[in-house]
Amino acid sequence: MNFAQLDQSFNVETMQLETREESVSAPLFVRLTKQQQKQVVKSCPSRPGRGSTYPWKDPSYSVGDSFFKPVSPGDWGKNLGRPNVPPKNSMGGRVWRTTKAYREDTKQHGYYVERVA
Repeated sequence: MNFAQLDQSFNVETMQLETREESVSAPLFVRLTKQQQKQVVKSCPSRPGRGSTYPWKDPSYSVGDSFFKPVSPGDWGKNLGRPNVPPKNSMGGRVWRTTKAYREDTKQHGYYVERVA
């Protein structure tokens, strides 16, 4: 029997059943609205990169749309976790810009990614 799969555990000190809270992982990236884009403070120029698991070819993202990839402050300071944009010739002319940024509304460090063409 695997006890890690149980939703309840017995607390000996209080002699009661306790329900274990499910841990929810943070999303890989967060799509930004036009209002949220104004809250992003860009801190360095963009750099080209290579492909990853982000919505580079998603048809719902048009020119001017963006997303934010949150990372820990430690990784942010070391420039780790930056989404790598694929070359535009492999994406049918779509061009994205990735910028190291800080979101003031959620107090998160991360990377601001915007489709520019």
